[in-house]
Amino acid sequence: MGRFMEQLPRLPTFPKKEIKAMEKTQKIKKPKMVTPYNAQHIGNRDEQQDYFAYSDLFNKEEQKKIGMVAVLSDGMGGMSNGRKASHRATDVFLNSYRVSKIQNIRERLVMSAQKANDAVKLLGGAGSTIIVTVIKDWNLYWLSIGDSRIYLYRNGNLLRLNKEHNYESVLSDMVLRGEISVQEAINNPNRQALTSYLGINDLEEIDINAHDVPLCSGDSILLCSDGLYKALSDDEIAEIIGSADDDVCEVMVNSAMSKNIRTQDNITVMLLDID
Repeated sequence: MGRFMEQLPRLPTFPKKEIKAMEKTQKIKKPKMVTPYNAQHIGNRDEQQDYFAYSDLFNKEEQKKIGMVAVLSDGMGGMSNGRKASHRATDVFLNSYRVSKIQNIRERLVMSAQKANDAVKLLGGAGSTIIVTVIKDWNLYWLSIGDSRIYLYRNGNLLRLNKEHNYESVLSDMVLRGEISVQEAINNPNRQALTSYLGINDLEEIDINAHDVPLCSGDSILLCSDGLYKALSDDEIAEIIGSADDDVCEVMVNSAMSKNIRTQDNITVMLLDID
C-alpha cells in the first residue's frame, strides 16, 4: 500500500496545521510588494493548450478593489478545442471577477468559476482545468478545479494547498475503506480521469480555501499545470525556488524538459514572490 499511497494526491482542502507549523519557523515580516514571474513550454505536444493571465498587478486602484489575481487554465487535450477552452476559461473568469459587485472574495471566486464554466460549455465538448489565486490585504485566497496545482513556498518548505479533482483521489479513498485492493486501484485505467473541470454539465466540485492565509515577506506562491509536477518532484521544485534568481520559472521549465519525457505535456509556471 505504501508505494501506491505515495503516488496519490494529498487531499486536504486547507492544510491549516502545516501552515501554522511553517509560521513558527519563520520570523513574521509584513510584505510590501509582489513580483510576478512566469514561463511556458509546449513540451512534446503539437499545440500549447495552457493559458494564463494576471490582473493589473501594478494598478493600485484595481488592487484595492479586487486584489492581485493570477489565473492558469489547462485545456483538456482529450477533448476538442482544448486551446480555445483554456483561453476562454481564463478570460471569462478574470473579466467576471474584475467587474463583479460581490464583496465576499470566496463568493466572487465561485461566481466567476460558474461564469467560466458556462462559457466553456458553449464550445461544445471542450474542457479545461483552472486554478486562481487572489492576494488581498496580504491574505491569500484560492480556487481550484481540475488537477493543476497551487503551492505555498515558505522558509524552504513547499506545501501544496489545493485538492486535485481526479479519479485517483476517489480510488485512494476506496482503498482506505477496504472496498478495493491497492492493485485494483493501480490497474484502474481511469486513474487520471478528471472528476471536475470547466465545461462539465454540473460544476459541483470546487476546491476553495475556507480560511484566509496571511502572507509573509519571503513567501512565494506557485501555480503550475500538470506538465511541471509530473516531471519534477516537490523537492526538486522547492530546491529551484530556493536557489534560482529572477529566471526561477525558466529554470523550472528547463529542468522539467531535461527529463526528456517522451509524452511531456505543456508546461506553465507562474510564481508570485512576496517581498
